[in-house]
Amino acid sequence: MIYVLDEIVLDPRHVPDVLALLERTYQPTSEARGLKLLHRWMSPPVAIEGVPNTLRLLWQVADAPAYYAMRASIDASSMAFWSEVDALCQTRHRHVMSDAAVALPWPKEQEHAA
Repeated sequence: MIYVLDEIVLDPRHVPDVLALLERTYQPTSEARGLKLLHRWMSPPVAIEGVPNTLRLLWQVADAPAYYAMRASIDASSMAFWSEVDALCQTRHRHVMSDAAVALPWPKEQEHAA
């Protein structure tokens, strides 16, 4: 299993707009590409004037090949979503992770490197 964690730092006033965009445009197309939204977290859990919030979106995709297939099939509406988010946020980062206890696969090319 592959997990994708998006961290979006933004002014608390923009949170409703980003969540609406997510639900209306990105989430339906992402699920069609195999990326399932598991959790949405907000930190801190309150709005404070002058202090940004971090929206964390945890996604799941079946495996590494499914992750790369999902990336390869990104469409114009998904690109537009991230462009709109970029206009509303201060920064954003995406982390792609797997369970640390699972052995890491090696690319097939390295098996023949010797």
